[in-house]
Amino acid sequence: MRELTRELLTEFYSRKFNFEPLFKVISPRKFANREFGFVMEENGEDRFIRNISFSTPRELRNYMAENGVKAAYIGAIYELPPTPGTSITKLKWIGRELVFDIDLTDYDDIRTCGTGKDHVCHKCWPLVVDAAMIIEEVLREDFGLEKIVWVFSGRRGYHAWVIDEVAKYFEEETRDAIASYLSPDNPDELIPISYQRKIIRLLLKKDLTLLIRQDKKVIKKIWSELLKRLPRIDKKVTMDTVRLLRMPGTVHPATGKIAVIVEDPQSFYPDDAPTIWEVLGVS
Repeated sequence: MRELTRELLTEFYSRKFNFEPLFKVISPRKFANREFGFVMEENGEDRFIRNISFSTPRELRNYMAENGVKAAYIGAIYELPPTPGTSITKLKWIGRELVFDIDLTDYDDIRTCGTGKDHVCHKCWPLVVDAAMIIEEVLREDFGLEKIVWVFSGRRGYHAWVIDEVAKYFEEETRDAIASYLSPDNPDELIPISYQRKIIRLLLKKDLTLLIRQDKKVIKKIWSELLKRLPRIDKKVTMDTVRLLRMPGTVHPATGKIAVIVEDPQSFYPDDAPTIWEVLGVS
């Protein structure tokens, strides 16, 4: 990868960054009460800071441009604006969108095309695509959630932002329960029959009644393979109501790719996301 310099980042955030992707996953209301976090290089070393808020989007943009931030993250809403001098643990939490994080490295045990955090190819990417398909349908049909925005993480996965107003106020227990339903800790546990039907229909393109006509050994083998392809969610991201997540529209420091909104997660591929060099026209 080409060098991602502070000068390039400053140019991107001052000239090319826009807030449209950000405001597709959060509401402009209570913007000043949002927590933000950043990775910035100081004296040759990366430093992570959080407990920061901004009165306006323009103020946020100016901060990112002036500091040439390497990574930008967004968190929850608090009763009072977070400040470096006041830990968020001392502020009243108001809400945070429900988010699901899918990453290819969580499927390393079943990837045969190559593993490692930098490996993505057309053979393994469908694992992420299938997970997104299952998550979207289950959230809509089983939990009645309707407003789901998909974001390419900038590297090797998706973030699903559920922006229904009711989901913003879910407690950790509720978030954990939804994540555990989608991604059981032990896939051999009893999975609700409605979820089994979805898995079979979505992954096999078959109905459950057709599958049970097969020989029991065949069924067991097929089901074993399907369980390996269940969504593998980073549950800490979903459950933790104060967790920061990469801000849509910003640059991923490991790849230089932009974390873009994905209109159709079934047809998107990581190469579709532009890099900072492409956006700035740097050869």
